[in-house]
Amino acid sequence: KKAFCKLSLRKALEDVSINYKKQKRRWVMQLLTFLLSGICFGIPVSDVVSIETRMNVFGVPEAPSNIKGVIKLHGSIVPIYSLASRFHYPEGNVQNVIVAGVEGMKIGLEVESVREIVEIPSREIENMPEIMNVTQNCFHNIASKGKELITILDVKHLISTEEQESLQKLIDEQK
Repeated sequence: KKAFCKLSLRKALEDVSINYKKQKRRWVMQLLTFLLSGICFGIPVSDVVSIETRMNVFGVPEAPSNIKGVIKLHGSIVPIYSLASRFHYPEGNVQNVIVAGVEGMKIGLEVESVREIVEIPSREIENMPEIMNVTQNCFHNIASKGKELITILDVKHLISTEEQESLQKLIDEQK
């Protein structure tokens, strides 16, 4: 009976492994791609609330350093976050704002232009080199699409807990 149990368990584990490998080959990540200083980035579509054209941003005194100000969008106050400032890129011609959900809060990400939604198979997604995670912990993966590389932005790690608290306070003060 023990041999039967071991054999059944081994077979079950092999089946799980085979199914996992099959699913892994078919798994795709949908990314909204955008440009920032000529570099292609992607954000998982599941994190995107909306895409907006550039709007008037109302400056707020004593806002956190990467916050340009706030906008009123569909009745909600949304802080506008400068990715260029965060990544030490020169300020470019911002044409779009990607509104993303971060820990239950909406935040607008300034980008030069939104490109397209792409589907990237899992086999085309690699871990970001460790040295990048040391300096910018919001990049965990990089995707290949043809000859192009897409840096995948993890919005949940883009903003520190302290910044999130400051943003929530900023939103509450603007209501």
